[in-house]
Amino acid sequence: MREVVLSILGGSAAGAVVTGLFALLQYWIKRRDQKKDKQADKDDSNRKALRYLMLYIIQERAKDHIRDNKITLDDRRSLHHWHDLYHNGLGGNGDADALMAQIDKLQLETDD
Repeated sequence: MREVVLSILGGSAAGAVVTGLFALLQYWIKRRDQKKDKQADKDDSNRKALRYLMLYIIQERAKDHIRDNKITLDDRRSLHHWHDLYHNGLGGNGDADALMAQIDKLQLETDD
């Protein structure tokens, strides 16, 4: 009878240890996931801020050239590079597409 009681108590203790280990593992996983979620939120906010900043730069530079009705080849290439990063790299929504179409129609300045 004593062996049966020890066997039951030993099994209960082992079960409690295993349950405790699983609870601890779940806690660590949950904590790690929460940290990842916070970092993802921060990264998303930074991405949005960068996207708006790039759009602002594109708009301001494009307005200057459209007002002057001319652009250098280097400036056009630079604006296209910024637009590509904004649109494809950061997921821009196409707000700058119309400006870029106007930029492409501008007369090219020569270095005469």
